Amino acid sequence: MKKFTHIVFAFVIMMLLTPSINYAQISNGGTPPSTLFQLENNFQRISFDTPDMNKIAEEDMLAEIDKPDPRRMGVSVKINKGISNSGSWETIAGGDKVWRMEIEVPDALALGVYYNDFYLPEGGKLFLYNENKTQILGAYTSLNNPEDNLFSTQFIQGDKVVLEYWQPKNQTEDARINISEVAYAYRDIHFNIDDSRDSWYCMIDVACSEGDNWENQIDGVARISIKIGGSYYWCSGSLINNTENDRTPYFLTASHCGGSASTYDLNQWIFYFNYQAAVCNGTAGGAQTINGCTLKAKDPSQADAGSDFYLVELNQSIPVIYQVYYNGWNRTDDNSDAGNGVGVHHPAGDIKKISTYDTPLTSSSFWNGNGLYTHWKLSWAETENGKSIMQGGSSGSPIFDSNGLIMGDLTGGYTSNSCSSPSPAYYGKLWWSWDQNGSNSSTRLKDWLDPNNTGIEKLPGISWQNIPPTADFEAENTTVVQGDTVFFHDLSDPGILSRDWTFENGDPASSTEENPYVIYSDTGYFDVTIYVENADGDDTEIKTDYIHVTPMDIPDADFTADHTVVPTNTIVHFSDMSSNNPDAWEWTFENGSPGSSSSQNPQARWSTEGNYNVKLIAFNLGGSDTLVKEQFINVGGGDIHSADFIASDNNIFQYETVDFTDMSTGNPDTWEWTFEGALPETSNEQNPQDILYETPGAYNVTLTTSNGYGEDELVMEDFILVDWVSIEEIDKANDFKVYPNPGSGLFIIEFGEKSNETISIEVADYTGKLIKKIETSKKNQTYKLDLSNEKNGVYMVSVKSEESTVVKKLSLIK
Repeated sequence: MKKFTHIVFAFVIMMLLTPSINYAQISNGGTPPSTLFQLENNFQRISFDTPDMNKIAEEDMLAEIDKPDPRRMGVSVKINKGISNSGSWETIAGGDKVWRMEIEVPDALALGVYYNDFYLPEGGKLFLYNENKTQILGAYTSLNNPEDNLFSTQFIQGDKVVLEYWQPKNQTEDARINISEVAYAYRDIHFNIDDSRDSWYCMIDVACSEGDNWENQIDGVARISIKIGGSYYWCSGSLINNTENDRTPYFLTASHCGGSASTYDLNQWIFYFNYQAAVCNGTAGGAQTINGCTLKAKDPSQADAGSDFYLVELNQSIPVIYQVYYNGWNRTDDNSDAGNGVGVHHPAGDIKKISTYDTPLTSSSFWNGNGLYTHWKLSWAETENGKSIMQGGSSGSPIFDSNGLIMGDLTGGYTSNSCSSPSPAYYGKLWWSWDQNGSNSSTRLKDWLDPNNTGIEKLPGISWQNIPPTADFEAENTTVVQGDTVFFHDLSDPGILSRDWTFENGDPASSTEENPYVIYSDTGYFDVTIYVENADGDDTEIKTDYIHVTPMDIPDADFTADHTVVPTNTIVHFSDMSSNNPDAWEWTFENGSPGSSSSQNPQARWSTEGNYNVKLIAFNLGGSDTLVKEQFINVGGGDIHSADFIASDNNIFQYETVDFTDMSTGNPDTWEWTFEGALPETSNEQNPQDILYETPGAYNVTLTTSNGYGEDELVMEDFILVDWVSIEEIDKANDFKVYPNPGSGLFIIEFGEKSNETISIEVADYTGKLIKKIETSKKNQTYKLDLSNEKNGVYMVSVKSEESTVVKKLSLIK
């Protein structure tokens, strides 16, 4: 086996989940309707089997032994679910519809979603988010529709991802959202802001002084998430100019990065631009991404015999707001301009780094060992902030000569490479890639970077468009009804730095947002104006009588009640069923308490027997409508019931269970329990048993009972107090791993680092009964735990050392 390696790194995703830092695929932003309208979480959830982690671990071990391939972090799980065959629809206020579906693959660290049919009609919006909505992607709109209908979205933290589609009420065309697979990330993936510095300590940020004279070149370098079949990796690369200077989005990386990627795979690669710190030794400020690419040419040998180049064209034009740079190139075999320069790259998938050389590049045949001088060799120099080198994930990144022109792309270095013992770096020569890997356009660069065969040997780079802006915009709908909201989309270009909107008779009347929402309450025809600025000028667009607002239909008042025959002093819940979107309500309850209400869905009770009228007046901008239902409520005798309950214990440790007993009076015949923070979360049994609490805290318990005369609800706040499992400390939660989990009997305990430290492993069931106790050490780094003779269930594994105790849960399923 060769004692050098391609510099490819496992797909280590570092999503930054603070509100001011996010990863942005081309999208319109916004808020999911489930949040805007506070929708209940009643929708289909689909769970898929966890991959066979024993098999995966065996495959990974063999791959790492046999060849210096990248370290795999995830595998594909086939899904074939989507909007046409799964999920749940509901209608929201205004008549729009929302479709939601949750996908779960238990124990995943993150899930990436891949689509084999993706099409959103104009006006539709797609959001993705994790279970607690700390990470939200989208809104994706018709602007994201790929030509081949293949699409992918970034990794979502955790083992659950929710897809939510917002369909406008007047939309006549159906969305197509079908998920072919999800990428199941099982290792090497991080979501904390501190993890944005996962590369080696010696790496230098591009925002440090070493990058001061290389701003343009830095703007052209990007990180790539690579999909090859069912595996996922990081590489680096650069936009590259062509002699037409037409900003065709050609992107140069390494052939060993592309490997055996199919057209299907390439269409789901993601390119991350501007993922870098704003200050030296800072943290990442997010990234802007492009989906998909098309292969144009490559070294067919993947560096085994050639120069290891891989040229693709991005499937989308790069928005000018990204402010990228299309790097120039030097295709000569002359190192006279390469006495010093830099490499710009994303080591370990980290924020963008810069490495410096100050001795001339030398021509080398070492990499292939075939006597062909296909590569440049260099050694890294000490600079003001240290000696920055290469690392896994840097593969495909460019090396620049002293004039800032690309002379090659990174293939790799010795396997012994480290900060303390840097390896020489080997870059495939642009000179060789130009026309010496093959004789046709699929194996050389010249056909793409010099399409008119001008013979130019050195081409300067070109920046994003530097021209005054052209103001333009469009509205999602230009003819609307009173009270409707209109979404405006700014189409101005290029490089808009600021904008001012003016909306005649709109609310708001002005905005500086890129894509604002405006409400129109008055009828008529109204002008819309946008004024935009970029670095090179300004422009104004006025669209006269652009928005036509028509009168709203008056409401058609209607309502229902949960019960119309009730005993005295029983609460009756009323539901507004009025059509045509009322926005105000006036209720009158004859002899009721209260006697009136302005809520949409109020409640009332009656203390005197009899038959009583109920009246509703529903209002909107178009007018009002009145409905009186005479003698609608019949108040008579019957059982008045009161919800009540007790618990077997309300002060417990985590992982303990509680039994609940119904103590309600009045002979209820239905029970609805809600257990905050517990498993299960709800129950319809009269006396629920074995309710499990896993997380410390104070939790509410709610019981709603009903009979033929009404219902009653009891909420016991902070009723169940759950204390921590009594352990010395849990400061080293990542000190060991247990897998597979769930498992069928044999589990592997893998310790964080090898040492001679003596440790104790204890296994207990959920009742606290000790099942096993073993004394061992960390010198072998792994221990095989056999629970084949135990019953199915959940067990707690404690690993105790002199300094700490760490507890983890495992599930035994035979």
